[in-house]
Amino acid sequence: MLSLEGKQLGNYDVIRRVRVGGMGAVYEGRQRTAFDRRVAIKVILGDYAADPEMRRSFAHEARTVARLHHPHILPLIEFGDEQGILYLVMPFIENGTLTTYLRRNLPNLAEVVAIYQQLLDAVEYAHDAGLIHRDIKSSNVLLEIRRSGPPYVYLADFGLVRTSRSVDAEQTGKVLPLDQVPGTPHYMAPEQTRGIVTKSNDIYALGVLLYQMLTGELPYNDSDGVKVMQMHLYDPIPSPCDHDSSILPELAEVVCTAMAKQPEQRFHNVAELRTAFLAAIKGPVATVQEDGAAIEQSHTQSSKRHISMPLLLPEAHQRPVSMPLPAQKAAVPRHLRQVAPIILREPQERPRVTDTIGNKPGGRSFVKQRQKRFTKTMLATMLVPVLLLCLLLAPRALGLSLFPIEFPLLGASPIATVDVVAKSKMLQDRYLLTASPLIKEPDLVAHTIPDRQLQSSATDNRTVQTTGTRSIAGSRATGTVLFVNSTDAPISVPALFGLTSPSGVRIQTIVSATVPPHNEGQDGTVSVAAVAVDPGVAGNIAAHALDGTTGNGLSVQNLASFSGGVDARTVHVVSQVDLDSVQGTLTARLQQRVMQHLGSQVKANEVMTGEPIYTTVVSASNPVGTQIDQVQVTVTVSGVATVYDRHVLNHIAVQLLSKEAMQTLDSSYQLQGDLSITSSRVIAPEKNGLVYLNVSIHGLWVYTLTSQQTKRWLQYIKGASSAAAQAYLNEQPGVATVRIHLPFGADHLPASSDDIKIVLVGDASGA
Repeated sequence: MLSLEGKQLGNYDVIRRVRVGGMGAVYEGRQRTAFDRRVAIKVILGDYAADPEMRRSFAHEARTVARLHHPHILPLIEFGDEQGILYLVMPFIENGTLTTYLRRNLPNLAEVVAIYQQLLDAVEYAHDAGLIHRDIKSSNVLLEIRRSGPPYVYLADFGLVRTSRSVDAEQTGKVLPLDQVPGTPHYMAPEQTRGIVTKSNDIYALGVLLYQMLTGELPYNDSDGVKVMQMHLYDPIPSPCDHDSSILPELAEVVCTAMAKQPEQRFHNVAELRTAFLAAIKGPVATVQEDGAAIEQSHTQSSKRHISMPLLLPEAHQRPVSMPLPAQKAAVPRHLRQVAPIILREPQERPRVTDTIGNKPGGRSFVKQRQKRFTKTMLATMLVPVLLLCLLLAPRALGLSLFPIEFPLLGASPIATVDVVAKSKMLQDRYLLTASPLIKEPDLVAHTIPDRQLQSSATDNRTVQTTGTRSIAGSRATGTVLFVNSTDAPISVPALFGLTSPSGVRIQTIVSATVPPHNEGQDGTVSVAAVAVDPGVAGNIAAHALDGTTGNGLSVQNLASFSGGVDARTVHVVSQVDLDSVQGTLTARLQQRVMQHLGSQVKANEVMTGEPIYTTVVSASNPVGTQIDQVQVTVTVSGVATVYDRHVLNHIAVQLLSKEAMQTLDSSYQLQGDLSITSSRVIAPEKNGLVYLNVSIHGLWVYTLTSQQTKRWLQYIKGASSAAAQAYLNEQPGVATVRIHLPFGADHLPASSDDIKIVLVGDASGA
C-alpha cells in the first residue's frame, strides 16, 4: 500500500494516516499557506488510483461537494492531482466520527435529539438539491465536540452520491451479486441490494442510525457482509425496546417505520421523518378521567411532572388531586418510564371523647350551643346573596330569562372582546458563504460574495556590531638569502637549509641551489628564497640579521628584511544572529505600521476577515560571513488583508432566509420587524483571498389577518355561545389562539356585531 506520510501533495504536508477503506484513505495534513492549518486529505489507493472509472468517480465527488453549502455538510477546500495522485482536501474534525463517539458512551435522549436533527437537516438539504447519499453511516458522521452543548455534526463522504435525475434516466432494478453491491451492508436498504436507488435508501439508513444511537448497537450485525444484507432483506425489523425497555415506544415506532422492508411503507421524505421523531420524543401521554371527560397530560410538560389520581375517600367525597412524582433516582434509565399509580387513603377517624361536663354556662355543652347558634347565623347571612344570585343566573342557564340571553347583568358594558393571536413562525438558519476577489457580483445561488485584498509595506534598518567570530591562522615571514662562495670549488646548498638569526628566529631555504666557485677574482654568489620556520611577526627579521658564515666556505647575507609574518588571531564577521536580532526588534513595530495603513484603507461598511498575512524580508549591507565589525540590517514587512462588505453579506443572508420563508411558509406570512444577524464567523481565510464565512440569521414571520377576515368572522360568531365561537375561530387560517371576554353575566356573544370587538395580537413566541 502506498504510504504518503512525510510527503507533500500540492500545498499540503501529509502528517499521518487517520483511516483506510477498501479503495481510499484519509490522512491528516497541514496547509502550508494557511499557517499550517490542519486538514483532512482523502486519496485513492492502490490499483484504483490508475482506474479511469474510479478517477472519474472521485472527481464527481469533488464537484458534488463543491456545490453543497450547508453548515452540517463537510465543505471542500481543494481538489488536486499531484503526480497522478488525486486528492480531496476538507477541514479536519478533531473529535472523530459518530462510530467512535458511540463506543465511548451511549448518548442521552437530549444528545440523540440534537445529533439526529442536525443530520436530518443535512440529508434533507442534499435531497432538496436532487442528491441521494447512498452511504449514510456512523463513520460518515463527523462530530465536533463543543465546550458546552451537544456535538456539532458534519455529514461527509459523498463518494457514492447519485442525482435523482440520473437515477430516473437509468434502468433501475438490475440485480447484482450481493458482494458487488456498492454501499455499506449494515446500513443498506433491502431494495438497494437489488440496484434500486431512491431517496428512500437514505431514509432507511437514517432509521438504522437512530436505532444505533438509541441502543449503541446495529440492528443487524455480522462479520459477513453478505449475511448482513440478507438479514436486511428477510429478517424481522428489531425494535429498540427489545434491547432496552426504557426506550420510548414512540421512538421505536419511528425506527421501525423508517426501516420498513417496502419503500412505500417508510416515511416519504425527511420532513415526515423529522415530524414523527419530534412527536415521539415528547413521550407517552397519560390519560385519567374527571367527571367523564378525558384529560391528557404529557410526561414532558415540565421538569416537575404531575399525575392526577383519586383519593380513596368515602364515595361522596372522592375528587381528583394532583400529586408531584418523586424525584428520579439514579437507577431509573435515561428514557422516561411510566409512573406506577399511587394510592392515598384517608386517615382513620379518631375515637370520639364523651362529654362529661354538665350543660351549664361556662361548661363545654353551653359553649357548643353558642357556637352552633353563631354558625347558623353566619350561614343564613351568606346564603341570602347566593340565593339572589342564583335567581338571576339559573333562569339564564335554563334559557328562561326575561331578558335576551346576550343582555348583560347589572347594567354592565354590553361589549364583548375577542383577542385573536395570529400564528407566527420563527425561522433561523446558518449559511456558509464563500468570498473571493475573483467574484465581481454576489451570487445567491452559489452562496458567493466578492471581497478584496489590501496591501501595504513598511521598512526600517539598524546598524549593529557584528557578533560572529572567525579564527585566522598566523602566516610565516618570507625573504631572500644570498650565499657567497670564496672557494675554488662549487658548493651545493640543499632545500630546507637552516639558518638562525641572533634573536633565535629560524629560517629555512625553500629550494636547493649550487653556489659557483671563486673565479677571476670574483666570489660565486646565489640568491635563494627562504621562509621563517615559525609563523608570526617574529619572523619579520631586519636586513643583515642573518649575515655570517656557514662553516663550509660559504658566507650568508640577507640584504633585505623578511616580511609577511602575521600572528594567529580572531576577527569579527557578520552572522545570521545579527540579522535575526534586528528582525526581532523591528518586525512587531513594522507590522503595527502595516496594520495601521491597511486599516486606513478599509471602508466604513467593510470588515477585515482577520489578521493580515505578513511577509518579512531581511537584507544586510554585507553578506553573512564577511569580516567586518559593523553591519547595517534592513527589515521590510509586507502585509495582505482580506475585507468583505458587511452590507453585501447581510443582504445575501437576508435574501437566503427570505427565500426559505417563501418556500416553507404560506404567502400570508409576513416578516415582522427586521431579520437579525446573530453571528458572522470566518472559518477558513486563505492567502489568495478566498474566505469561508459562517452566517447565522433569524427572523419572525407573522400570519397577516385582514379586516375582511374579521368582518366575516363577526357574521358567524355574533349571538353564538363562547364555546362555539372559539371553536369556529380556532379553525380559521392563521389563528393560533383565541380568548373571548363576555360582558358580565352573559353566556353568549352579543347579537349585534357592533357590540363585538376583535383585537388582533401577533404571537411573538414564534411557535
